[in-house]
Amino acid sequence: MRKKKKKASSFQRTAQTSSFLFHLFSLSDYSKDQHGYFMFSDFLCYLPSRNPKEVQYLIDWYFNMELTMQYNSSVGGWTGFTPAGLITAAKFNADKHDVVQRILERELVCQRSVEIIYETTETAKVEPNVSLQTVEDNDSTLECSALDFYPKHIRLTWFSNGQEVTEGVTFSDVLPNGDWTYQAHTYLTLTPGKQDHISCMVQHTSLKEPKIYNWESSKNHTENYIIGGVCALLLGAVFLCGGLIHYKLRRRSF
Repeated sequence: MRKKKKKASSFQRTAQTSSFLFHLFSLSDYSKDQHGYFMFSDFLCYLPSRNPKEVQYLIDWYFNMELTMQYNSSVGGWTGFTPAGLITAAKFNADKHDVVQRILERELVCQRSVEIIYETTETAKVEPNVSLQTVEDNDSTLECSALDFYPKHIRLTWFSNGQEVTEGVTFSDVLPNGDWTYQAHTYLTLTPGKQDHISCMVQHTSLKEPKIYNWESSKNHTENYIIGGVCALLLGAVFLCGGLIHYKLRRRSF
């Protein structure tokens, strides 16, 4: 019994240049027998610039999780990396129909997608998903994380009582997620004994204005619960006194 699967296309920037690696789709073909043979292929377009002539078309061919051979349009054919891959690559390179098919795939799929990909990524904006919490196993350090945003440039700023904080602050690099979005993190070491109003401000081109995220310590939560409890008790006492007064007035009238 054999099954085939296709993976949706995606693309990502490579390094800090304007090049792109465009993942067209993946094909897997495997048989459920005692050997568990597994074949997997990745079809990709590499766009180093907006010049369609520089586009590279790549196919990575895996067998049992091992890269056996690869097609590279810059090389002009298949290259084998294993004994079985060398044999299959030689057969494919000798097949005129396969050679023509790969040339057409590069032209129709990769080269004609250059402008669409560049225009899409240059205008795309994805708002960051921000979280603010203490670092695990370290309650004295706060972490402000911005996840899944695009484009790359972002600014994270700490504030204490409305004043920007620069001491005890560290930043991570802006890291690619592999799906052309990014993530960034910043950390603030809290001063012992201080319960300031801490906040993290996020500035990004996807936001109409900077967003501020406030942090509340566990002590502040406890104080809020205590204040709420005291208010509830006082309100209950007021209602109780009012009820007693009303009861006494009615008794006297009776």
